[in-house]
Amino acid sequence: MPNNPLMTEKSVDSATQTTTPRVELGHILRLGLPLAGANLAEFGMVMTDMAVVGRLGVVELAAVGLAGGIMFDLLAILMGVLTVVGVLVAEAFGAGDSRRIGAIAGQGLRIALVLSIPLVAVSFLLPLLLSWTGQEDAVIALGRTYLTAVFWSFPAAMAYAVLVDVVTALHRPRVVFLVSVGAVVLNGFLSAGLVFGLVGLPRLGVAGAGYATSIVSVAMLACLAFYALRARGLKEHLTWRALASGDRQARRDIVRIGLPVAGMTVAESGMFTVIAILMGGFGAAVLAASKIVQGYATMAGMFAFALADAATIRVALAVGRRDGRQVRRAGNLALAAGAVVVLAFATAALAAPELIASIFLGAPDEADREALPWIASLFAIGALYLVAYGLQIISEHALRGLKDTLMPMWLMLAGLWLVGLGGGVALAYGLGLGPTGLWWGMAAGVGLTAFLFIVRFQRLAAAFTSDSRR
Repeated sequence: MPNNPLMTEKSVDSATQTTTPRVELGHILRLGLPLAGANLAEFGMVMTDMAVVGRLGVVELAAVGLAGGIMFDLLAILMGVLTVVGVLVAEAFGAGDSRRIGAIAGQGLRIALVLSIPLVAVSFLLPLLLSWTGQEDAVIALGRTYLTAVFWSFPAAMAYAVLVDVVTALHRPRVVFLVSVGAVVLNGFLSAGLVFGLVGLPRLGVAGAGYATSIVSVAMLACLAFYALRARGLKEHLTWRALASGDRQARRDIVRIGLPVAGMTVAESGMFTVIAILMGGFGAAVLAASKIVQGYATMAGMFAFALADAATIRVALAVGRRDGRQVRRAGNLALAAGAVVVLAFATAALAAPELIASIFLGAPDEADREALPWIASLFAIGALYLVAYGLQIISEHALRGLKDTLMPMWLMLAGLWLVGLGGGVALAYGLGLGPTGLWWGMAAGVGLTAFLFIVRFQRLAAAFTSDSRR
């Protein structure tokens, strides 16, 4: 039996070798499927909070969806800087430069700690900022209650993201999957228990959902850190001495490459945030319907994110090996697999929108029924948006594996803000389409961005192939 039950040394070694398309697809799926669990855990805890809180009513759901959604968007923005850690570790792994892996990881953890400080500060200021946007008083008050309980999760989530990138870059994704699935189950139990006072736990309402997420985030970090520091094939790289050592080049790369990644996340989540605020102007029922559709699209997008993360690792490994053909193969196969996945989710959304809505609302009462017609109409547009969204995610991550982030940031800003938000506002208010106009704008903006990313990846991968043959 191998010493590590999650991956044999032979399979780790083979991960860095040139592969056929079939073998490469196998590597992508072996990385991507466990990572789907990791991505769903991060997002699944937010969705669990929404699903549990939704049974308190539409106003509570709108409050947690708006305040929690904004804060977790900000968390994703700062995590964008840290995703470069995985690229650097994978490239070092592919190049056989194992001595740098621990130093890169340690650098990422220190940056994560620094970045979590402003995130916590914003969580206390957000209710005041939302009060200037015309939201209902009850939505703001309940949002403040939720944020006071959930902000503890942010530092732990930042550090956990670094460890996920390191462990994944070293081709050990299954432990991330196991930790993530356990986290979702625990969060569901704690969230329901603390919101409604079940199994002897105190009844805390919306605050209970926030405390549950905080507790589970700390537990996830502790479990993954324990594994990384003890597992064979990881502990040799992640010694205390290596983690504490400095790596100026890694620090420069994290900032230089990571800031545009954060900029792309700002462009994306910023558009979503503005749309959410504009939706709130149409009433709590419309806001709740939009958050449900966006929540489903984001959940389905987590599978695309998993394949995208796998593409980043596989492309970066090929870059480390100076294997241009493998760079193109990894990116294109990830795009093909992602297209199949998001089409399946889009079809499900078109076929059963009310069934999906019931996951969040339970058996709707009279007030909740106001949201149902909006859910059906927005899902019709959201299905198209979902397909474009998945392809955008994967192509952007493939470019990230090539350390190409600055130009994609500008392309995303143009696609999402000029076409997506600008077009959506024009349709919603200029042509009188209302909430559906905002969603048509988002779908168009994301579709254009995906197209531009795919074209750019093909061009840069071809250029890298030519250079690597010289």
